[in-house]
Amino acid sequence: MVLPEVIAVDLDGTLVDSRGRISKENQAALAAARAAGIEVVIATGRTWSECRTLLDGAGVHGAVITAGGSRLVEHPANTTLDVLGLPQDVAQHAAEVLIEHGLGVLLLLDPATHGVEYVHVGTQPLHPVSTWWHERHGHAMHVEGDPHEACSMGTVLRVAAIADAETFAQPVAALKRALGDGARVWHWEALTDPALGHAPVHLLEVFDPGAGKWAMLQRWCASIGRDPERIAAFGDGLNDVELVQRAPLGIAMGNADARVLAVADHVAPSHDDHGVAMTIDAMLRGSFEVST
Repeated sequence: MVLPEVIAVDLDGTLVDSRGRISKENQAALAAARAAGIEVVIATGRTWSECRTLLDGAGVHGAVITAGGSRLVEHPANTTLDVLGLPQDVAQHAAEVLIEHGLGVLLLLDPATHGVEYVHVGTQPLHPVSTWWHERHGHAMHVEGDPHEACSMGTVLRVAAIADAETFAQPVAALKRALGDGARVWHWEALTDPALGHAPVHLLEVFDPGAGKWAMLQRWCASIGRDPERIAAFGDGLNDVELVQRAPLGIAMGNADARVLAVADHVAPSHDDHGVAMTIDAMLRGSFEVST
């Protein structure tokens, strides 16, 4: 039987169910994988501060891929192990384009280079969903009107804004014209609070083109001497497409975006049906294997 040496697992929509919880079944499966000698790494679009409670609840210790693959963190210490950040001039240009289109812009910084993670850039107010998210997680928010000064504060991991999907049509086109291959630009539905009464909104994210969950996973595997051909990866959303596609065993959740389902080697039950646990249990029983 050939087991994976590494299992990478997304959080929202994958390990975390629709109620925002990690089931006991999923927690037990992660523990069983570790007991079998498999390295388990969480790979999430959230920052460390936004997922630390979930990590604690799942019994996670060690390396965690955060912020869409732009920062590798040691949990629970929140020590930066690796980053894939934007060049300062690219980050500044992206912020300026979004400000020109009337959007409230947030920079995500590596806290190892600055004590504050989030910087509100420009004078446009943040979207109410953005305000709700940051209040929910107790983020200290630095405000800096000048994009150049803001991007000089530390390593910029991500430039982001929130709005409805239609609003992003023009700014995304402008970003792609301005930045070309110098950045990865995408937008997708954001987590929100139904009590806010908003229609679904999207989170627009700008990353370095070399950043991503798969890229950071490869770097981490190389650093710990694990075989990159023995990786299994679980995901459901847009920022999991490359991870699921490139992993030797790519697993889409039953509730996954069609773009993830299209590139997966295997489809697990949904996040509400403990799909991660059921699939890891099958691996450990030898029901299917990672290709070598």
